Amino acid sequence: MDLPIFSDNLKSSASWTDLLAGERDSWDRALQAPDARPQIEARIRREQVQQMARRAGQGIDERRLTEAAELISSWAADPEIKFDVERLLDLHRTLIGAPGRRDVLRQTEPTPINATHDPTPAALLPRMLDNAFDWFDTESFRDLRPVERAAVVYMRLLDMSPFASHNETTAALAASFYTEREGLPPLVIFADDLTQARYARALEAAFRMLTQPLVELFAETLTRMMRTGQGAER
Repeated sequence: MDLPIFSDNLKSSASWTDLLAGERDSWDRALQAPDARPQIEARIRREQVQQMARRAGQGIDERRLTEAAELISSWAADPEIKFDVERLLDLHRTLIGAPGRRDVLRQTEPTPINATHDPTPAALLPRMLDNAFDWFDTESFRDLRPVERAAVVYMRLLDMSPFASHNETTAALAASFYTEREGLPPLVIFADDLTQARYARALEAAFRMLTQPLVELFAETLTRMMRTGQGAER
């Protein structure tokens, strides 16, 4: 299934844009404080790995998850690096602990995530991934806000489900490239029951091409991560 993103679905909402902008001011000031950045980054990484591991369950290795998260952060910090298909595959290899493996794309058809999900057939994955990353390199994509870019990348990858396992984790890490590149924290979907219920509803809507609920949820989770990084109550 191709996943067009209509401009109306990403229409700015004062509630989430103002919330994110307000927290961003405090976040930027905190990062500029002397010797504060290492502590903030350490808090963020701990929270990211803890929440992602809880959501992924026992099938995830936290050491490899940390390594994959650090890989994304290093790429995002280098303005010369572009996130492309090969880096997505390297990211997934790092996550699953298969650095030399070439055939990481799934070869069979997956179980849909929910009733509105129509995964890409395995035979079409190479072409559809190329098409998606060509789109992520367009001017119209770059015109989106960072949280909107992250939501689009997350949904497109989850829609295709290119791997046999850990598609949600890989998609969240990949989407984090677009938030971290702009000086924001990584994208984290918190594992608490309230967030999970909202996420399930937003995901179902997004597979019906109504992406705004997911964008708003991601903006709130980024705000929560910024507060966590500063040592504030979530």
